[in-house]
This record gives sequence, structure tokens and C-alpha cells, in this order.
Amino acid sequence: MPPKRKSVTDEEDDEYRRKRDRNNQAVKRSRVKSKIKTEETQQRVNDLRLKNQLLEDKIDNQKKELKFLKELFLTQAQAKADKLVGVNINDLLQDNDDDDDDDDDNDSEDNKQRVKDRSKGEGSKSKSRR
Repeated sequence: MPPKRKSVTDEEDDEYRRKRDRNNQAVKRSRVKSKIKTEETQQRVNDLRLKNQLLEDKIDNQKKELKFLKELFLTQAQAKADKLVGVNINDLLQDNDDDDDDDDDNDSEDNKQRVKDRSKGEGSKSKSRR
């Protein structure tokens, strides 16, 4: 024998329909909200990509400028090499990326001392340049 079916009253059917309608509206709102959030996130990603590209271009330009200025400095220094006896220009231009901040302070003090010692050896030459 087939199982007995409960008869669905109109009131239960109306209640079920109201719940379904409310749920459908909530799902629509949720989907709209999710879509807006996705669009905002995608816009932010696009903005950040553009900003990143601009920063990378700026880095490239600054690297080119640094290279140009180093070459210019070397050219000028070589032209006046006779006045810079004992100074190794490549050592002055060497990058110190591996050094700590404390080492940089010590290096600059060491460099100042070396320059001071050299200028003492030059005597009147350094004074006449001033």
C-alpha cells in the first residue's frame, strides 16, 4: 500500500510560499552584494597594478639616472685624476648594500680620516684649491 499523504492546507501552502519568497529576495540581495564586492575588488586590483607599473617605471628611470650620474662623475674624476692622487674612485662608488647602518657610520668616518690624512700630505696644494 502506498504511504498516506498529508493533505496540504491552503494556510500551510501560503506560509511556505512566503518563506520561499523571502528566501529568494535574500538570495538576490546577497548575489547583488557579492557582485558589487567583486567589482570593487577587481577595480582595486586594476588600480594597484597601474600604480605598481608606474613605480616600476620610476625605478627604471632612477636607475638610468644613477648610471648616467656615475658615468658623469667618473668622467669628471678621470679628467681631474692628477688632483686626486691616492683616491680610488671605484671604491667611493661601490654599493654598500650588505653593510648595516652602524657600518656606514664607521665607513664614512674612515673615509673622512683617509681624506684628511691625504690632504695633510698634499700640503699647500689642498689650500690653493680653496
